Amino acid sequence: MKLKKLLALLLPVTLLAGLLSGFDASASPAASADSDTSFKVAILPDTQKYARYKNELWLSQTNWIAKNSKKENIVFTAHLGDLVDRAGEDYEWRNADEAMKVLDRAKLPYGYLAGNHDVLDSRQYDNERNLAKEPFLSYFSPKRMKNIPGFAGHSENGFNSYYIFDGAGKKYMALFLDWRASEETLKWAQKAIDTHPTYPVMLFTHQLLNISNDKKSAVMTDHGQYLWDKLIAKNDQIFLTVNGHHHGYAHTVKKNDKGHDVAMMVVDYQSAFHGGNGLMRTLEFDMAKNRIHISSFSPWVMGMPEKHRTAFDEEILVDDLNDFTIAMDFEERFSGFQPVISVNKEVPKVKGTVAHWRMDNSSAAEGQAVAAGKGVVAVKDLSGNGNDLYRIDQGSAKPGDMIWYKGNAQNPQSKSGIRFFGDKSQEKGSYLQTADQAPVNALTFPNGYTIEAVVKLGPEFDADKHSWMGILGRYGTGQDAGKKDGDAEAPLATLAVSNLREIQWASFPLNYGSEQTSWSWEMDDSWRHVALVNDGQSTTMYIDGVAVLRNPDTKPQGIASIGKPWLVGASQYGNKLDGVFNGWISEIRIVDHALEKKDFLK
Repeated sequence: MKLKKLLALLLPVTLLAGLLSGFDASASPAASADSDTSFKVAILPDTQKYARYKNELWLSQTNWIAKNSKKENIVFTAHLGDLVDRAGEDYEWRNADEAMKVLDRAKLPYGYLAGNHDVLDSRQYDNERNLAKEPFLSYFSPKRMKNIPGFAGHSENGFNSYYIFDGAGKKYMALFLDWRASEETLKWAQKAIDTHPTYPVMLFTHQLLNISNDKKSAVMTDHGQYLWDKLIAKNDQIFLTVNGHHHGYAHTVKKNDKGHDVAMMVVDYQSAFHGGNGLMRTLEFDMAKNRIHISSFSPWVMGMPEKHRTAFDEEILVDDLNDFTIAMDFEERFSGFQPVISVNKEVPKVKGTVAHWRMDNSSAAEGQAVAAGKGVVAVKDLSGNGNDLYRIDQGSAKPGDMIWYKGNAQNPQSKSGIRFFGDKSQEKGSYLQTADQAPVNALTFPNGYTIEAVVKLGPEFDADKHSWMGILGRYGTGQDAGKKDGDAEAPLATLAVSNLREIQWASFPLNYGSEQTSWSWEMDDSWRHVALVNDGQSTTMYIDGVAVLRNPDTKPQGIASIGKPWLVGASQYGNKLDGVFNGWISEIRIVDHALEKKDFLK
């Protein structure tokens, strides 16, 4: 058994009060999303077997969404069509109505569309049907749509609709197209998109992609190609499509007419155990990590006592076709129709900020060398305290050893960073440093401090070349400050990366003779927010807002100083350059007291 699957099976399961409810509202397949930087969309694929045979399975899904929407930050739910199995059976429509009314009662936004099983003649396009006879329009009519939060419009025939919803501070359009959308409908859809020219669009329909014979690869259907050619490819706003209909699951990414990515997936569990056994999906759009993460799980099984489960009852699907990530730089992807957020010149200030460096130069081009020269400010101190940074080159360093980088979407106010190319096997280095008389040099922070850095390690990390490379530190050694118990040549303070890619904060406090250290776990090469918070009683390191395990068990106060400069992008040992950073630094801030997490850099 694969390790991921074994771990999933070992997850704790909350028992049901009774089997008929089929779900436990407290159970969750994943951690809650951060509403500031991410949100989720729930996907309900082909529920026809539930409506026909066992509606408790469908009810388990909508009840789970209703009970967990806030916790999971689910901002919208999309049904992919085939609500029922037989369009002429009224009890199936009543079951469908009952299941979706759960979302109505919870006042949650959702959308739906007609699949081939939801219409009387699946050969007809949506403009060829006798509207008076279609059961779909009796239960899922425009009148129902208009009562859904975020409803924005429907096609004249009532089979297509669109909604506007908010996710992580941005507005999105959810566009729902009938299983056989006519050219007339596509003209309506185009008008809807044109009415909202800056909104990213998610397109939901019943048939678009199919699955190839290998059961893994996504292939375009004839109808899907029609939608692609007539609507999707030429509308840069459409960045995501999701469809059902074809039994199984697959995903792909295609380039539209502008060369931009369109993430596409097909999912339909109806051919699985018990018509899908309650399996559904969430799509997490993570703005900070520039990715869409897909999770597939069954609220029905999540709420089922272990003793009642069979070998076919899977709580969470952990294979690569059901639990996967699609990389997407959202700002870059949306830049063709949304204005890029410029640097916020009115910098939000936190009281007590003594130095604030954003590695942002709007006039510099991607890859341009950071300016050097006597008296030339490389990075301005946004705190207004005069702690500007200057470029320092040692040995045979060249201009290209420190360059401007554009595109750090992790920080909404700083869209760039500086790329450092440190390599301790070479006798050279380019880094940043405060001036000899900068006010921050003398500060010792007796009342506490918060130091934050937004960084990304270079993917080519090599312990022989990059171990103990510095992110931030100050000149001066323990010996210089009269410290008797620590390494005499160690720096007074340094935020560095170990040979194991751990981030270490090591400093000589005012009240101890030896270094006090905090350690992260081993870092990957993703953007990370690192924070050191000292309140005079303890020091805690946070990675992306999560406290690390290894912090000092002492009560360190402040940081010793001998009045020498701070370094950014390098470390020193014995007051000599030791390790220049290899990677990217976007922002660093130093505050003269302990901050709460809510006040960290965003």
